[in-house]
Amino acid sequence: MRRAVVLLFAMCALVPALPGEVTHADDSAAQQAAREIADARERANAAADAYFQAESLLDTLSIEGQTLEAEVADLQSRVAALQERVQQVAINRFTRSDTTTSPLLNGFASPEEQMQVAALSEVITDTSAADFDEFDSLNRQLSKKQQALTDKRDQTEQQKATAASLRDQATAEVENLKKVEAQRLQDEAVQKALQAEERARAAKAEAEAAKLQQATANTAELDNPTDADGGGGAPQTTAPPADAGSGGQTGGGGAGGRPGGAGGNDYGGVEWVCPTGTAAVAFGDTWGAPRSGGRRHQGVDMIGPIGVEILAVVDGVAAAKSNTLGGTTIWFTGSDGNKYYYAHLDHYGKLGAVSKGDVIGYMGQTGNARFSVPHLHFEIHPGGGAAVNPYPTVRAHC
Repeated sequence: MRRAVVLLFAMCALVPALPGEVTHADDSAAQQAAREIADARERANAAADAYFQAESLLDTLSIEGQTLEAEVADLQSRVAALQERVQQVAINRFTRSDTTTSPLLNGFASPEEQMQVAALSEVITDTSAADFDEFDSLNRQLSKKQQALTDKRDQTEQQKATAASLRDQATAEVENLKKVEAQRLQDEAVQKALQAEERARAAKAEAEAAKLQQATANTAELDNPTDADGGGGAPQTTAPPADAGSGGQTGGGGAGGRPGGAGGNDYGGVEWVCPTGTAAVAFGDTWGAPRSGGRRHQGVDMIGPIGVEILAVVDGVAAAKSNTLGGTTIWFTGSDGNKYYYAHLDHYGKLGAVSKGDVIGYMGQTGNARFSVPHLHFEIHPGGGAAVNPYPTVRAHC
């Protein structure tokens, strides 16, 4: 009997050690894995953001350099136009001498003639002096502009090196993210823990953004006080940014959007699919950043390796297009009433009528992306109208 009891206790002791749900990590391990994945995503996104900001600065320097080149060319043209006139300054200086001693003018003897010659000489002298002064001023301006252009070109070369380094860092972070996610996201418990971790971080970011907005409002109120009876004057107002009311603002979902995951509007529905699916990618908020030719960036750039599957975000129709900047592109008309623009694709997938999640293309480096890294340029056009900042939408769904 005693041996049976001992055996029973031994069997009970062994039960917790037996594998239960072998496909799931325990809560603490899942949470730790989720934190590591979320950290890797944040590092990758931060690296991508830093790289694209560096590219924007490089474009700004390029634009400023082109402006300086035009100014230098204009000054050179004006200097050349004055060159021949200024060569007469020596003659004009020579005519400053007394008209009775000037070998050019002493042939005029009568008082009337001498008065006319004196007046003419003064006009010529003043005109010559003005030309000379302008010529001297233009040369000084030209010298300064040429030095500024040299400095700008040096800055541009330095920025190219910085951008190249940040590009390599961003690419490395994406590769690291792929390794971190590779096995762990196969575990259902890790997936759930990651969703919870992402929600918590998004809520924290929203709270910090709201706190910053309130602090800014308080500061503005202190800077522009009004009397209790209204005698202090009307408070100053600031014009909204160019994209206000169209996805770039903080808060509620105007123009078809709803509060997103990054302090802006989310234009994707509950069933909206990330354009890069579950692939390890990195992206930053570069909405409105300057681009060559005086353009402004109207999309979100998502870094990943060539060949990443690009998906239809909703049901709709995918139409193949191409252009110099975007390379191989798709204009996608969604069943949600919005239009979407995919650029820099390597090649196409399924086109025409497609369902959400269908592969419509593959990430590439076509168009002007050949000077950058392989990435997807993605735009959202609510109702088919003007582009809005897609970053909050992508941040909420990818």
